[in-house]
Amino acid sequence: MAHSESVNISEIEGAKLNRKHIRIMLISGMSFFTDAYDLFVIGVVLLMVRGLFDLSALQLGMLASIALFGAAIGPIIFGYIGDKIGRKYTYWITIIILIVGAIGSAFSTGFLMLFAWRFILGVGIGGDYPLSATIVAEYANKNDRGKLVASTFAMQGFGIIAGALIAVVLLYAHVPIQLAWRLLLGFGAVPTLTILYARTKLGETPWYSLYTANKSSKKDPKERSYSIKPRELLAKNWKYMVGTSVAWFLLDVSYYGTSIFTPYFTTFLGYTGIFGPTLASALLLVIAAVPGYWVAVALIDREGRKPIQSIGFLAMGISFIVLALVGSYLLSIIPLAFFIIYGLTFFFSNYGPNTTTYVYPAELYPTQYRARGHGIASMSGKLGAALSTLAFPVILTQLGKYALLGGLGILALAGFVVTMVLLPETKRKSLSETSRENEIFLITRALGTEFEQLIGHIDKGFSYIDERLRSKISNKEFFDLVKGEEHEADLVVHDILDYIANYRASSISYRDVSHLAERLDDIMDGIEAIGSRFMIYEIKDVEKDMLGMEAATEKCFALLKDSISVLNDLSAEEIIEKIRSNAIEASKYENDADQILRSSLRRIMKETDIKRIIEYKEIYEHMEILSDRCMDSIDVINDVVIRYRYLTHGRS
Repeated sequence: MAHSESVNISEIEGAKLNRKHIRIMLISGMSFFTDAYDLFVIGVVLLMVRGLFDLSALQLGMLASIALFGAAIGPIIFGYIGDKIGRKYTYWITIIILIVGAIGSAFSTGFLMLFAWRFILGVGIGGDYPLSATIVAEYANKNDRGKLVASTFAMQGFGIIAGALIAVVLLYAHVPIQLAWRLLLGFGAVPTLTILYARTKLGETPWYSLYTANKSSKKDPKERSYSIKPRELLAKNWKYMVGTSVAWFLLDVSYYGTSIFTPYFTTFLGYTGIFGPTLASALLLVIAAVPGYWVAVALIDREGRKPIQSIGFLAMGISFIVLALVGSYLLSIIPLAFFIIYGLTFFFSNYGPNTTTYVYPAELYPTQYRARGHGIASMSGKLGAALSTLAFPVILTQLGKYALLGGLGILALAGFVVTMVLLPETKRKSLSETSRENEIFLITRALGTEFEQLIGHIDKGFSYIDERLRSKISNKEFFDLVKGEEHEADLVVHDILDYIANYRASSISYRDVSHLAERLDDIMDGIEAIGSRFMIYEIKDVEKDMLGMEAATEKCFALLKDSISVLNDLSAEEIIEKIRSNAIEASKYENDADQILRSSLRRIMKETDIKRIIEYKEIYEHMEILSDRCMDSIDVINDVVIRYRYLTHGRS
């Protein structure tokens, strides 16, 4: 997709889940399988090499954490490169680093050499985080984007299990420890090698292709993607940047520390040697950790990111604190209960924040900064992972496991607070909406011009209702006039929908624009329905309540026209208050129309002419529906204003 002409964002985001989505997810997921394998296998390897290399507690922590320190640097480097030269070519660089780093680690001859290669490997792993998430998100449809990005991340679970199971097989087969640890580290190159060919067939993402095409376009700036300055990005996205980064940091402090040192933790449960702790760790991952990933995949587009992340953090916090308070008692009386609660921390972290912290950043930044935005959050998480992994052996030695678990519980509860305060819900929304990218041009152009034309046709429709009720035109003339306006209104709606579907900007608030167009079209359809009934039923008598209904509905429509007009200047300071005031006043007129409908129906139902009851009942109901639809349109405008008002604040 090198040319913007071949990119239709609305089609991509509106598409149904298909094979291409799954293929891209699997390609990205396989590299993430490798990332997780490489990161977590070190926990088992440390049990094997600590005697061979005579490692101290500090050296154990250094080897366990150095890849994570590399992974904290990688997202910043490759997030920047991915935004500058494209996702496709940057992806290749990380692949090469992953292969070379794994092989180099396997052939290390001592602590320093293994330390260096693990750092290089970590840089490649870290670089893969923003690229994998961004690529899948930019290929995904909006309804399944959460599960596709989450599935990519969920491959981590299989990578973690693979490390533990391969270790179990090697140990069960009595492969010498001197060889087993090298095989474990070297295997990290294998999954990446299997997807090399598939990656050659993976093109540039639609969103990035459109962004670069529009950036180089010679057309009027309003026909191109809006280029956002870094200061502007920070002003708009600082809450998201803080929220995604802090939440990921807090999550990874607990998750990576406990995951990498789970074999070490199991020694406190009575497992000794190498085989026992390794097998116990594998069982814990299979039973608790991996199911959490896939429960998240199943629910993320249904329940939403924010509820899942909040529940996950909260459950983790409670579980860790319970272990800190009564863990000693459980170990002495019911060791299995300790093991189960400890397993719940893995389940809820993977069901919750371990998955959602990976998904969120890919949705909250515009195309121009998407990989970098994800890279900042990834860096924060991996920095937390590195620090905790480095410090865990020392904390365990100095303070003990219960103090450590209590501290992790407090951090998880802090993650719950951060999520609730700083992060939005993004489920089943367009990337253009979640990233708040470029909508200002669409709003001022489409809503400021095309919708005024649509309002004009509706206005004429209301005037024809007034003329008929005051007997200035016949039923046939009334119907013909409103039918003509309804036809013209349909053409305008078609133009609006066609315009936003083919707009050359890389982000279109398709839902907001189409929703408002459809609501206004519903009003025009309602007017046409009234005209058709006057003609079909050959209505002769105009009742006083009809005039009252018309007056209430027209007042509601006048407020709708006023609300539409303010969309020409979204930067006006008083715009939110004005729309809110219009909505409150319009609701009063809507209630008046409801009251007139009720009183009219009570009166009509007392009549004996069944034909007249049916005819007038339908006319009153259709007239009342107009006020409801005007109110619906004002509500849509209110949503648009609240969402986009601050995009124009301070912009020249």
